[in-house]
Amino acid sequence: MEGVLRGVPIRLETGTDPVMVRVRLGQAELLVDLGRDLLVPLEPAALPIDAADLVDATAGQRFVLMLWGGRRPTIAGEKGAYFVLTRLGRTCGEVLAATWTRPLIAPLVAAIDLLERSLPSLRPAEWQGCGAVPFRAFAGRGWPLLAGGLDSRQFETTRISFDHQPDEGRFQRPGPL
Repeated sequence: MEGVLRGVPIRLETGTDPVMVRVRLGQAELLVDLGRDLLVPLEPAALPIDAADLVDATAGQRFVLMLWGGRRPTIAGEKGAYFVLTRLGRTCGEVLAATWTRPLIAPLVAAIDLLERSLPSLRPAEWQGCGAVPFRAFAGRGWPLLAGGLDSRQFETTRISFDHQPDEGRFQRPGPL
């Protein structure tokens, strides 16, 4: 998957082991080890990871995606269903999601969740009356092709490839951890 998360280009790639996700975030390369909740910077090594602050500020916030209308526009070659994102009855955003992807995206959503909690630059901003809306709220019904708040685009998919054949060597942890 490739896209733009809050203005930052992102590429996520999985191999045969779903707990290892390779991420390109801007110019930085990381290996996300979901089994250990660990981000391993690969290139450049100086990525500002705030490992001491893995507290989930959005825990307990209940977001709901309600199907809205029958239009199914296409983004990145995929048709999406249109949803309105709400919390406590307040409209907090919109999502165009590829619903068929739902059973396949758990590792990618978990990787972005860990990135949001670990990298201050990716933490979702507070929205009046909605709190901080994490990526996983947008991904509740399938991969978000386009997602945003009432006043800003939060995520846009630019490419999806489920037939990608990755080099499994790219998912090995570098050296002893």
